[in-house]
Amino acid sequence: MIDGLTGVQRVYFGWAQVWRTKSREAEAIRRLAVDPHSPPEFRCNGVIRNIDSFYEAFDVSDTDELYLEPDKRVRIWN
Repeated sequence: MIDGLTGVQRVYFGWAQVWRTKSREAEAIRRLAVDPHSPPEFRCNGVIRNIDSFYEAFDVSDTDELYLEPDKRVRIWN
C-alpha cells in the first residue's frame, strides 16, 4: 500500500489521470464536432465501469454513480 492506496487502486488512479483533461466549453464542443474519439470522460469511465475489479477495488455499490448492473457490463475475454 502506497499513499493509502492498494496496487489495484493505483492502477485505476493512473488510468483516470491519463484521461484527465480540462477545456473550455467552446473547445469541448469543437472537439465533439471534429475529433473521431469519444470525450475523455467516456473513454475513462465508460471502460472502468465494465471491469469487475474496479468495483472490488473501491467497494462500488449500486448507489454509486459509476455502478453498472453486472448483466449489463461488457464482457470480451471472460
